[in-house]
Amino acid sequence: MVSLPGFSFRRWGAWSPAMFDAQGWQAWVREETSLNASEEMAPAKAIPPLLRRRASLPGRAALEVLSTPMLAYADQPIVFCSRHGEVGRSLAIQQALAEVGQVSPQEFSMSVHNATPGLFLIARQSRARVTAVASENRLALSGMFEALSWLADGAPSVILVFCDAPLPALFQPFTDNEPACFAFALEMMAGNDYRLVHGDPLPPGTQREKGTTSLSLLRFVLDETRNALSLTESADWQLQRLAPEADCA
Repeated sequence: MVSLPGFSFRRWGAWSPAMFDAQGWQAWVREETSLNASEEMAPAKAIPPLLRRRASLPGRAALEVLSTPMLAYADQPIVFCSRHGEVGRSLAIQQALAEVGQVSPQEFSMSVHNATPGLFLIARQSRARVTAVASENRLALSGMFEALSWLADGAPSVILVFCDAPLPALFQPFTDNEPACFAFALEMMAGNDYRLVHGDPLPPGTQREKGTTSLSLLRFVLDETRNALSLTESADWQLQRLAPEADCA
């Protein structure tokens, strides 16, 4: 068994259409409600309009959670995680290139994977460091790995951000789709509440996820009745919740 250093999540924020406060998300954890598939844009009122209007549907959601007072962002490094990123913009760019032979420079600049955190840091006038991560079915694991590397490098805490939205219709037959637009952020710091473990047998009753999504991570963190979350289809990596007296060394 391989166990990485322990960590904690201190603050969090999340947004999805009709699911924008802590009470709503706790009801979602209890499966009393579900995410609403909608084209509604997150308000992101803390971002200046000239920057806000450049953001896509999932980008606006990420800007909203990064700006929430609950998260209290204080120029920490950001690990920005998105399975599909700006795929809608990229598709539109390729279609425009095929049809008219040219593309909008602004659209191209906003199609890169780190465009959204770039907008946020411009709005904040911050020089904080950003890592952008993409993964098909190990996004939660990849994001936490990256955040742990920042903590090991001396960062007091790291903001771990996840966002995605349903794929354009052209791509939906080829892969499973996100249920709705969503974004959430977790402030991750050294601590004794969680650890990543490789090769440990799953505890009895642990839910085995098929290609754990980032939303699986949020549900696990908010549901304190669960002790472990499988992070891969083979369950070789797990996120374990530690008892208060557990030793993470």
